[in-house]
Amino acid sequence: MSRLAILMSLLLVPSMASAKDLRKRVGVGYQNQLSEIPSISVKVGLPAESEAVNIQLGVSAGASILDGAGDRLFVGGRVLYGFVAEDNMNLYASVGAGFLQVSDLSGVRLQPAMGAEFFFFGLENLGVSAEWGVNLDYLSGTDPDGASRDGALDIYTVSGAPTLGLHYYF
Repeated sequence: MSRLAILMSLLLVPSMASAKDLRKRVGVGYQNQLSEIPSISVKVGLPAESEAVNIQLGVSAGASILDGAGDRLFVGGRVLYGFVAEDNMNLYASVGAGFLQVSDLSGVRLQPAMGAEFFFFGLENLGVSAEWGVNLDYLSGTDPDGASRDGALDIYTVSGAPTLGLHYYF
């Protein structure tokens, strides 16, 4: 009984923890958060008054060819605002926009999202992120089937799914 009491008291003793400070740091890695195309990504932590507030600007670009679904291209950017910073985890909200091209269709994507970036003990520079967001897409182009009267095709879609990313911070 006394061992259990000692263990419980050690767990309840507060320990010093500092928030993961990403200000003025650059992260390079992989993500499929802004598009379903696996993308090379660069995140830049902007200076903020408090280390608990991390504002990042992310840019990603990816292309897919010969995958059975036609050629695809995506180039976009996001702003991430960290509203909770813990010892090895940051919670953030983000908004992104980008240019999307699928075969003969091209358009824009807007994406509000929320996510968390985790930093494992011993790997303080490696961030693993998980997000959930909504993709709002508008695509336009020519109708390859000729089903529309004027030959033009406009597509509006709403989609979303959980995604993962991996960045190494310098």
